[in-house]
Amino acid sequence: MKKYFYLFMSLLVLSCSTEDDFIENPESEVTKNEIVAKNSNPVKLVKAWKSFGSYRGYTSYYHKFAVEVANLAYDKSVSIYHEKKDGSWDEIVLSYNTTIDNQTELWTGEYSQGGYGITEEYDDEFVIKYVVNGSTYWDNNFGANYRMDNQEGYLFAKSDLNVSVDTDFVSLSYAPYDNKNTFNITVDVRNLSPDKEVGVVYSSDGWQTQKYAPLAFRSTWTNGPFYSIQSPNNYNVERWQGYATLDASEDQVEYAVVYSVNGDEYWDNNYGNNYTVTINSYN
Repeated sequence: MKKYFYLFMSLLVLSCSTEDDFIENPESEVTKNEIVAKNSNPVKLVKAWKSFGSYRGYTSYYHKFAVEVANLAYDKSVSIYHEKKDGSWDEIVLSYNTTIDNQTELWTGEYSQGGYGITEEYDDEFVIKYVVNGSTYWDNNFGANYRMDNQEGYLFAKSDLNVSVDTDFVSLSYAPYDNKNTFNITVDVRNLSPDKEVGVVYSSDGWQTQKYAPLAFRSTWTNGPFYSIQSPNNYNVERWQGYATLDASEDQVEYAVVYSVNGDEYWDNNYGNNYTVTINSYN
């Protein structure tokens, strides 16, 4: 039943901001030193991903981001303020994703670049920008800014984020040879101890019944032809993957993942909503 998968999220602690907590006049020119000097509570990077691939001259770059913001007003904008290779700074605009609770929202977005003979547009340094009520708030990693190169995989920025589904790699597809549907899942976890277990709890009948499938650790995994990411990566994040077979009539799965380590359990259940995957429309 769904009630078993509700994740108890700590409310984002909001304090009264002073003039030093945000940058006024968001339309004005912002220097790198100003960004480094500012940090505040109402915006926080949750996780970020960077990857790179190349095959027969075609090169691709892919970045994605998830950010939590305090819901200070309806009208707001959230973006990644990213350094470019030429030293200038540019914005990657994020979009509203979901409401976590009455006080907090999740905003997500991505950037991709691909082509023959291209070079990377963005450098490795970025901060988070949140504009609301005429003020600009920043998450600059406590003055250090965030830095990622193109073969890092995931960075878990929130200290209490220990397990996260990568929905880009989750699928439900038909396997003609077995006349079965195959549910594939990919999960990232913070490496808190060598002794751990990661698994998926899922149901195809609205939680009338439920099943559990263990996932397997991946020491390396391919990110495009001839390019791989190490696990754990430089941010001590590991990749775990697995699959389960279902009857061919089961064309939708609802699921959550559990990470057991050091006597504790950590869940990713999509902020209490669980995740849902439906069989590929082309099958």
